[in-house]
Amino acid sequence: MTPSARINQKAIVRLSEFLHQQYPEIGDLELRELSEFGEGWETDLYHLKLAGTRNGELELVLRLYKGLDPVEKAQKEYSLMTGVAQFGIATPRVDALVTDSSILGDPFIVMEYVPGGTLEASIQRDGIAQWIEPMMETLARIHSIPWGEMIREPSGVLPDPDKPLAYVEGLLREMEQSIGRYRFSSFRPTMDWLHQRVALGAATTPALIHNDYHPQNALLRDGELLVIDWSFAEVGDGRMDLAWTVMLLCVLAGKEHRSAILEAYERAVGTPVENFEYFEAIKLTMRMITIATWLEEDVEIPVPRITKQALRGEYRVHLLNPYRRLKEITGLEIQLIEEL
Repeated sequence: MTPSARINQKAIVRLSEFLHQQYPEIGDLELRELSEFGEGWETDLYHLKLAGTRNGELELVLRLYKGLDPVEKAQKEYSLMTGVAQFGIATPRVDALVTDSSILGDPFIVMEYVPGGTLEASIQRDGIAQWIEPMMETLARIHSIPWGEMIREPSGVLPDPDKPLAYVEGLLREMEQSIGRYRFSSFRPTMDWLHQRVALGAATTPALIHNDYHPQNALLRDGELLVIDWSFAEVGDGRMDLAWTVMLLCVLAGKEHRSAILEAYERAVGTPVENFEYFEAIKLTMRMITIATWLEEDVEIPVPRITKQALRGEYRVHLLNPYRRLKEITGLEIQLIEEL
């Protein structure tokens, strides 16, 4: 087996020993394949194939955490994936959380391999219409989880906002910090617009929010959606989660689906979504700030498949479509974005 860029031959030996202990039911174990198939902002993904003297082959996914606070990230995701499953949210089965750095140097979790592919591939092939309803029903179920009961160890993973505007005000402060750091003065009118209407962001009951729910983070197994990548989850306002999902779905499938997506979510929760455009405007502005930051010469883009050249080329649709929607809501232009 050829070692990967981050897992050398000695680490493979240690990993094989761990897997033998973790899966004794398959007998004498051979790690036949370890191949990297995904590199993200905070994690790397590996596909594992194990073979043993009993029960044939076993396919797994190893999610290796990196960057700042990798142990906390691994613990958080393990806690969430095992927790939400108790409340009817389908996720891949998680078999192990390993925070001992002596095996691979960084913490990791081991979970089942789901061969059905991502929802994104299905939408690109067959369209989004059949998936709007199940996607929104799943998101509504996530937001209805009694998260206070779900949290076990480590404590404090998902803090509860204690003021009606605390969540939105915190996000606006973070956005202001980025704008100040990079002197993005052309964002000032849009930020003023958001501050002037901050009362629209008053929270309802705090909800568990995924924070990155989109077709790349949903796997398919026999027509069922399995939600993955819980590393950004927190307690906040479900409308913020919905706004991010709507934005990404409209980029993927077209803005003409926006109303259908929102209406499907409202049916799932049984009530209209109040002040949704305000939450859209926040998420859309955050997206513009992120893109503007990535275009700075001294900033390294943390998503491997996106380059500064791509942001001005084939990736521009991911920027311009959300920007047009932001202008529709606010009636304002951001000169920095206009000049791209």
